[in-house]
Amino acid sequence: MKKKETLTRRNFVKTTAAAGIAASTFSIVNAESVRGTRANSMVEVGWVGCGGQGTRDAYLLEKTGKAKIVRIADYFQHRLDAAIKVDPKRQKPDLAGINPKNVHLGVDAYKAVIESNVDAVLLVTPPGFRPEHFRAAVAAKKHVFAEKPLAVDVPGCHEVLDAGEKARAQKLSVVVGLQRHYSKAYRACKQLIDEGAIGTPVMAHSAWDQGDLWKDRRGKREDWPSKMDYEVEHWYFFKWLCGDHIVEQNIHNMDVINWMLGARPVRASGFGGRLVRTDIGEIYDHFNIVYEYSNQVLLNNTCVQIDGVRGDVSETIRGTKGVFTTTAGKGGTGGARIEGVYDRKKAETPLIYHYEGDDDKHYDQEAEAFVNSVRGEGEGEDKYRNDTKYGVESTFMAILGREAAYRRQTIAWDELWNTNKRLTFKR
Repeated sequence: MKKKETLTRRNFVKTTAAAGIAASTFSIVNAESVRGTRANSMVEVGWVGCGGQGTRDAYLLEKTGKAKIVRIADYFQHRLDAAIKVDPKRQKPDLAGINPKNVHLGVDAYKAVIESNVDAVLLVTPPGFRPEHFRAAVAAKKHVFAEKPLAVDVPGCHEVLDAGEKARAQKLSVVVGLQRHYSKAYRACKQLIDEGAIGTPVMAHSAWDQGDLWKDRRGKREDWPSKMDYEVEHWYFFKWLCGDHIVEQNIHNMDVINWMLGARPVRASGFGGRLVRTDIGEIYDHFNIVYEYSNQVLLNNTCVQIDGVRGDVSETIRGTKGVFTTTAGKGGTGGARIEGVYDRKKAETPLIYHYEGDDDKHYDQEAEAFVNSVRGEGEGEDKYRNDTKYGVESTFMAILGREAAYRRQTIAWDELWNTNKRLTFKR
């Protein structure tokens, strides 16, 4: 890594010792006994992967007032330094008094966190590492908050699904970072659709179309000591780490369609390519996938990362009685609505449900649901959460679309599910 971004462990330990370790104002309990403990007990969390998304997730877990980050791990020293550094301008977890012995560096640093006595782990590394980390966390009987996607290839999906079932058997909470499932507006729409608000679904559309991204984060290979370091730092542009952007990002939108339909597709046909972004990595910059469901519903899914395209982050399902559609907002908010059938004789289309605002904060509600589930305080469907099944299905659906586009073929769900090709680092 670049020298200017490095803070040596000796200096870090010296600085932290001088600052002093903050006195604890909470009681910590073991993972086996978290549920049913007194109200003022805190969930002790180990954080693996200290990038931007991880910082937000860690902050929101602490924001609940019921959880505390006590261990951290990352591949890079500069990520650990950034996580610990006090920055009033950013929403970050409070790590000013973290014990230096609980700060772990390197590709295997996750082991020190998972094998410790934390109650839960937050897994937010590049997705290529997710199956290994998820499996280890469940084996250690930890509650798991894992960001999406859960894998980048088919074997990884199988590994996570198997570990998730073991977590369920052990009554461990598992929350996956598909935060729309925690939106009050989306949940209201799901209930109405199940009750027949849009009639029989006919067709669907989902999209995550935007301009290019991370243009200011593209360093040169020669600036890094190894090819591995370079690719992990620029993980978004390498398939073995991100699964391509249809898997890492567009998964959100396809996941919503599956959720609302209560089904998953049986096959996919796709196209895509590297039209503009050819200066780094190997992932595509545009995809167009058609998914077919067993009830003959077709989903047209697009995801584009090319400057100048019209932005569209949304999900739509058209039915015989109405239309469900959403719009994305900032910080995990947005709009959701269900409209009735258009009638030319009437001035306005009947509105069955409508939400538009910023008080339905998906990320915040997801963090709250996880902590409450770990503590045994969840309500309804959040009582003891285990998101593994739909998390794996949505991950695999995105992989299916990716492979259909790569091969320029129609591929059946079952056909791909029974393959074992792994994406690995190319030395």
